[in-house]
Amino acid sequence: MTEALRLAVVIESFNPAAGGNERSTQQIMQELVKRGHSVTLITGCCSTDNEPEGVETVALSQKKSSSVIRLMRFSRWAKRQLREGRFDASLSVTMAVPASVVQPRGGTIRETLARNVAMRGGGFRRTKKKIELALDPKQRLLLALEKKTLADHSVYRIAALSRYVVEQLETHFAFPESRTVVIPNAAVMPDLDADQRAESRRSIRHSFKVPDDAVLYLFAAQNPNLKGYPTLLGALKRLRDQGLNVVALLAGGFDYPENQAAEAQGVRDAVRIVGPTREMPKLFAAADVTVLPSWYDPSSKVVLESLMMETPAISTTYNGASDHLAPDGSPPRGCVIDDPGDPDKLADAMARLADSDFRTACSAACEGLADQLSMAQHVDQLEEVLAEAALAARDF
Repeated sequence: MTEALRLAVVIESFNPAAGGNERSTQQIMQELVKRGHSVTLITGCCSTDNEPEGVETVALSQKKSSSVIRLMRFSRWAKRQLREGRFDASLSVTMAVPASVVQPRGGTIRETLARNVAMRGGGFRRTKKKIELALDPKQRLLLALEKKTLADHSVYRIAALSRYVVEQLETHFAFPESRTVVIPNAAVMPDLDADQRAESRRSIRHSFKVPDDAVLYLFAAQNPNLKGYPTLLGALKRLRDQGLNVVALLAGGFDYPENQAAEAQGVRDAVRIVGPTREMPKLFAAADVTVLPSWYDPSSKVVLESLMMETPAISTTYNGASDHLAPDGSPPRGCVIDDPGDPDKLADAMARLADSDFRTACSAACEGLADQLSMAQHVDQLEEVLAEAALAARDF
């Protein structure tokens, strides 16, 4: 068992209700406290209502700001807090602040921007976006801070959420693989028994008028375009044209424009809009396949949660969670495509998983992932690296 450590956790802003990274950070801190460690949260913004129980919270402000000045101020202030806090080890989930262990939950800034450009359609649109990003003061600061963090000798390890993040570090920064460790992303999911899963499947499909013989694909995203919604619509059209009975369940940030896009593709009758929801486990149970042709994801929780529920998934080579879809030397748990903008490739993958025998085999290959991808397992590995960092700091 790891000895109790004085740990600091650094994040730009902390509001677990706002997004996956902040929620994951909360879960990590809860696990560390449960194991007897003393944890201090160092954040640029946290309201009193959001201060995590059992954790000392040190916040620069209670009000969130996305300004360049605030980011610069936060980076300098957080570094000072780490120096003066005399912690045994520290974990930073942002590239804006170096720590003994850095876990860039959003991947690298450089790859994020590159994928932002890649998802634009034609050459002119890509060039325009590239120029806009190059001139954006905040993006320039983020890139500069990222470069400084990776060059900082106080960083003992980069804890990457996937092989994709390791490749980003190697490609953009020639960062040595010896200083990285892959600690797969994790999720917290309920353990639904067979009866609960069957009831969820029956009630969801009935509520959204999904025919019993239709193959139901779940697409969940707060930013549908980034996650490949236009490609999904194109694939649905192709599958419908082939005579396949397919329906897509859309959860997350969907509104009038997404509705209109489905109408324009002639597939409005093939989609069911759920919108924002807290019932994702029930949706995974109802779906036959999860589909997420993402343009960029260091390691999507949607795919991980789907696999933990033993629902096969489809994603892209630009999603780190695809490590688990086609693992080396093991049966597939879904399909991976190499172009998020190609509806033909996505349609082929969706058609392959429309085959019930293949789908059943993929589902069976997911057995055991609920434990492997649990937050407890994630913190086991993270705790080990933090302990190594603390020991290295003492020896130094």
